[in-house]
Amino acid sequence: MLQLFKDVRCRGRGGHQGVVALVALIIAVLATLVGPAGVATAAIAPKDGGQAAAAPSAPAAGPAGPTAEGAPKAPPAPKAPPAQPERKQPDPKAARAEAAREIARTAAADTCSGALAPDTVHTCTKPEGTGPFRFTFSLTAATDLVLVQAVDLNGGGSAYTTLAGPDGSAVTCTNPQSSGEALCPTNKAGAYTLDVSSSSDGFSISYRSLVSSATCATVPASAAALGAPKLFEATVAAGSTGDCYRLPTNIVTGSVLRVHMTSYEARGTVFDASGKRVCSTDNSSQDFDCKLTGTAPYTVLISQDYGRSVAYGFTVARLSYGAGCPVVDVQPYGTVPGAASTAPCRTLRVTTAGPHSFGPTEASSWISGRLYRLNGTAACTPTLLKPCDLAVGSYTWARDANNTTDAYGFWFYATSQSAGCTDVRDDGFASGPATGSFTGAGQRLCRTLPTATGKGLYFYDNLPSDGGADVSTTVYDAKGVQQCEATYDLDVCKLTGTAPFRAVFNGPATGGYRVTVHRTGSTAGCTTWNSATFGPSPGSRVNLTAATQVRCLALAVGKHSTAEMIDYTNASQRVNASVQIYDDAGNPVCSTVGGTTTSCVLQAASAYPALLIGAGYADSYRLVRRDISQTAKCPAPKSLTVGGASTGYTFTSALDSTCVQFKTAATDKLVISKRTPEAAYRTGAVLVVVDADGKRVCRQWGYACRVTGSTGYLVYVLASGYDGSTPIAAHIDTWRVATAAGWAPECTTKRIGAENFPVRGGTLTEDAAGYCAVADMKPGQRFDLYGADNSVASSTNPNAELMSPTSFTGTGLDPLARCDGRNIGDFDFSCWTSADAPKGEYLFLLSAYTAATPLKYQMQGVCDFPCATPPKQADATSVTPATSPAKTITKVTLRGKNLTLGTAVVLRADGGSTSPDRSIKATAVNAAGTALVVQLSTFGIEPGTYDLVLDSPGYTWGVRSPGYLPGAYKVTAAPPPPRTPPGGHSLAN
Repeated sequence: MLQLFKDVRCRGRGGHQGVVALVALIIAVLATLVGPAGVATAAIAPKDGGQAAAAPSAPAAGPAGPTAEGAPKAPPAPKAPPAQPERKQPDPKAARAEAAREIARTAAADTCSGALAPDTVHTCTKPEGTGPFRFTFSLTAATDLVLVQAVDLNGGGSAYTTLAGPDGSAVTCTNPQSSGEALCPTNKAGAYTLDVSSSSDGFSISYRSLVSSATCATVPASAAALGAPKLFEATVAAGSTGDCYRLPTNIVTGSVLRVHMTSYEARGTVFDASGKRVCSTDNSSQDFDCKLTGTAPYTVLISQDYGRSVAYGFTVARLSYGAGCPVVDVQPYGTVPGAASTAPCRTLRVTTAGPHSFGPTEASSWISGRLYRLNGTAACTPTLLKPCDLAVGSYTWARDANNTTDAYGFWFYATSQSAGCTDVRDDGFASGPATGSFTGAGQRLCRTLPTATGKGLYFYDNLPSDGGADVSTTVYDAKGVQQCEATYDLDVCKLTGTAPFRAVFNGPATGGYRVTVHRTGSTAGCTTWNSATFGPSPGSRVNLTAATQVRCLALAVGKHSTAEMIDYTNASQRVNASVQIYDDAGNPVCSTVGGTTTSCVLQAASAYPALLIGAGYADSYRLVRRDISQTAKCPAPKSLTVGGASTGYTFTSALDSTCVQFKTAATDKLVISKRTPEAAYRTGAVLVVVDADGKRVCRQWGYACRVTGSTGYLVYVLASGYDGSTPIAAHIDTWRVATAAGWAPECTTKRIGAENFPVRGGTLTEDAAGYCAVADMKPGQRFDLYGADNSVASSTNPNAELMSPTSFTGTGLDPLARCDGRNIGDFDFSCWTSADAPKGEYLFLLSAYTAATPLKYQMQGVCDFPCATPPKQADATSVTPATSPAKTITKVTLRGKNLTLGTAVVLRADGGSTSPDRSIKATAVNAAGTALVVQLSTFGIEPGTYDLVLDSPGYTWGVRSPGYLPGAYKVTAAPPPPRTPPGGHSLAN
């Protein structure tokens, strides 16, 4: 994405193939990031050569055009789900402290021992010691579940309990939530003793015998009906074991129970008749569906883990064989569902097995739910790509437990049905759009299509002039199998099922609609789009209005080649539209989404409608298409020799272009690039390479294209960012760097290596635009490449590349070998092979890249790692001249031995201060390494005498040693600035 963003914003041209929904999303993201930036008459682009080598070429991206702006409008987003309170797990210590404060405010009579009353909070506020303190109670049932809640009134501590049965044996208690409440199953009737230990600040204690408790509320069957569950509301008292509710007898073993809690601070737990825990709202959830195990009847306990008080509400309903749900039968298309019922469920009756689509109508709030079989198991959830396949019978659709408030309708269709459908044509660009109106929420309107299996359809939702309905379309085949979902302004559907097909329109509650339905292989109603030759072209004018955002252009049979490139420009200079072409079956052929240009491989015997699709903006466009097949009329390049003459061209308009074409052997390897070193700011050119079949094999992203495998290539180059008046001069390099016999002979005659790269120099011109050599390299080997500074006529520098013979697939980085630039603006590279690269011959290339020609250069390689013989210590015996004033730039010659263009030269003062970084740069060296010319800047250097230090050797201050020359250079005071009399010119001093 970052590379695509760079291309659209800076170069102005880009794009790739993909389904319309996906690419529309990409445009939308680009529009958000880029915004409406542009110039007056042409696409915006940076100075050519901006580094982008990390991005591989994409099969359908294309060159230059306007800046990205907008995207086809996405369908209206559904209502967002209601915000849920933030569910933070409480701090146990803080929760116990709050419980202690609440209990202290509502304390009952103080007692620290004796008989306990059930379901009552007892306190002991003045205990003598820390216990244990003994309490007693009796159970009448042999099988029960004793709930115990003990709270330390200190707030920061814990109260501990132990329970003993009538025979004195310990009762095993569990603490499922690791809180203060204990669950103690018992198996004997009689007297029980409860011991409590706590801090000296006291405690509270309460218990409940859940199975035998007479204080549990009873839930009637009508209150647990799925269609109208009653909301029970109360408050759990501080220090208590909670509130309990007995469920009706129609809720039995195997029933699926649905429980909803209004507060996540209260816990709901279901127990069976023996006191066995069945399910609970663990992990701070508020809802659960539970298939009941154990024995009936069942009890719901509402409790608070740490003994705090908490207000709550809860509903409980039988989800399996749910009662009270309004019945919904399959509806004919066009039905407006009734929307008066607030029941949180519907019973759907299926009379014919097959795929069905269903859902709630929009309401004032967000509605969510799912479909269940009558036994409460999940049945199916329809998706965007697949309706539910249902057997004959009844099903329950239930809203989610926390989503049960407002009234809503419910639509329910058998997707194989034709009831309510009317016919529609599939040549909408000629016959006009399908029109009609929606009259209520949940209404689906059906149109039967004449299109055959194996074809494709465009669906274009063009809003009526009065606003009307924004329509989404779903297409089903005769068996009800979904073919596609068209949710954007324009989508494409592939028909692979059984005809006849039906398009089902879905819109808002009310409003008219206008949907154009057009077969992808038909040019009926489309404007003829004539081909243009390479060179300047005005293009074909096409206008988009706010009301009409799609125009169809015809590529009729016999009127197009087997490979074409497409480009456009517009008045606003924004990438606010795309040209998209699909074949007769609805398969994408090419698209300019994300830019203004692309290339297309076409079938000679097929017709293609090309759609110009806007993004909601009125604009005037000029479109051009050109032949890039083997029948194209393109000249041969000036040279295929490595470093040979470039092919020049000057662009004079926004849609200007040029091309070269040539034959090769399939085993040939080529490096192809364009250069625009003298182009105006944010202008340049874009280069694309297609093979003998017209398939795009590379688009240049910064570094040169590397291609192989074809018997011929066509290279086309387009103007990028043309500003309306300033010509753009481009140079195209086409170098055959290897054949089946190996690297090109003009390169094999010049051999180098990591440990053998002597000084090389020359001048790059448009007649000799590069230098090559063959480098003998080992796995994991590295050398540094240094170039003479100020050897170029501009602030830019040539580019160096190291290539393996296997990585000729675009502009991506070669994983086996390459040269990395180390400082922007410097002729300074690190060239290397990877650890898994084979030992052998690699190609070294030097090209002018972003530098203007003629380009005089000098370069030298120095071994870095591993080196059989490490580079020798550089040393200087003399410096000429040996002095210069501060704030000046002077060329200085160092004489000595082992000097290279990479020798690091530093001036160091007696006090340890050094010359600023990059203030001394090499400009020339002799082949023997005995003379090095540097450019010495004394800006930022104080006057004084300095030692000369080369390559940071170890040395003793003031003692001459290799690489260290004491007192070698003197910086004198800066010359005084020229005097300027009032109102006059400078005077000499």
